[in-house]
Amino acid sequence: MKTIQLLKPELESTTERLQVYQWPEKSEAALSSSEQTESAGDAVQRDAIKVVTSNDRSIPRPVCFAWEGIRTASENPAYDLLISTDNEFENLLVIKDIAEPCRNVLNLHIGTRYFWKVIARNRDSVLAASSVWTFTTHPSTPRWLHVPGITNVRDMGGWRLSGNQRIRQGLIYRSSEMNNIINITREGKQYLIEELRIRTDLDLRGCNQALKEAEETKAVLDQSIVKWINISIQSYGNIVTNEYREKYRQIFKVFSDPSAYPIIFHCRAGCDRGATVAFLLHALLGLDRDALIRDFELSSLSLWGKRSHLSDSFQILLSTLRQFGDEKDDVRRQVENYLHSIGVTAEEIASIRTYLTEETDSR
Repeated sequence: MKTIQLLKPELESTTERLQVYQWPEKSEAALSSSEQTESAGDAVQRDAIKVVTSNDRSIPRPVCFAWEGIRTASENPAYDLLISTDNEFENLLVIKDIAEPCRNVLNLHIGTRYFWKVIARNRDSVLAASSVWTFTTHPSTPRWLHVPGITNVRDMGGWRLSGNQRIRQGLIYRSSEMNNIINITREGKQYLIEELRIRTDLDLRGCNQALKEAEETKAVLDQSIVKWINISIQSYGNIVTNEYREKYRQIFKVFSDPSAYPIIFHCRAGCDRGATVAFLLHALLGLDRDALIRDFELSSLSLWGKRSHLSDSFQILLSTLRQFGDEKDDVRRQVENYLHSIGVTAEEIASIRTYLTEETDSR
């Protein structure tokens, strides 16, 4: 049997993409949630989204796999690319029937060692196989994902914590909406269910007063597989109002249930309500202040406008949380105290931390 010669995968850094990012001159203002009004119709917003679609920088860059092609006298062979996190190829991703000797692959875990090989075959038999090669993906956070039809999709995991810990990847995701102005495709639904294995769709929409008529909350994914939970909230300083305290408690009750995972949560853009939930969860898990700010501002790479930690809304969130601690308390302690105040139990907090964090090496 012939041997296929593999070529070194091309790995690209998220950090490199951020360094070269240039803000569009006009598009953010058209879609900034702080500037949307009830009189702004869906048609106007859809036109604005068409303008900025090419500026969606939340789509990750791929890993490019390549190998030396082989020739046969009768027909061109098809290639199967096998990728795994173990050298026995038990935890396996298989991409079949590749016509050319290369393939771009999206959405691999960050900072993770992979093994890969290639098989060439025709209709009847295997014609050639490669040896097994290994590589490690770039560790820069966050882990962006491409899910066809939606934007601002991120794995909440991958971030390093103190004490040689990190947040587990593949368990909880944040995104934009899946229906209404942004509509997930059939392929996107299939990817969420079959590849990410989503089992809970936590929909935070329904309480955006400026968009109340336009914001249609409904289940989009197959409810025989994915449980749809609608907990409508407002963001930032509203976490302490009587109307929303109980709703935030319900959200963290979902997070404390291991049977709910993997989870995807979203509002409309994934920038304000979703960002507030992401901030609270990340802070509870121990993400430091700089990383919390970075994650908040990275929503600026999606279809909806700039987000700054200097904005009034974000500063209101920080000042609201300071009510739950003294000068010595960091944001993690403030968030934990806040969650206790709304009825999230110590056992639920422990369950969240245990399930969503893991030990890692010290590198």
